[in-house]
Amino acid sequence: GELPPGWQKKVARGEVLDADLYGQSSSLPDELLERLSTPPEGTETRLLDDRVVRIVNDTLLILDVLSLN
Repeated sequence: GELPPGWQKKVARGEVLDADLYGQSSSLPDELLERLSTPPEGTETRLLDDRVVRIVNDTLLILDVLSLN
């Protein structure tokens, strides 16, 4: 699906990732995950358009955002 307009402003450290945006995100490829250090327990790293986002699983709190551009 297409990401909603203005989503970039909502994807920031300390914000809660919207459930719809989470649904449109994807896991990082296994080959990349293998190269990264193990994330802290209870977190996951997701790909959302041109951003890599690390979130808390239970609350979807955004811990880190990295731009791929």
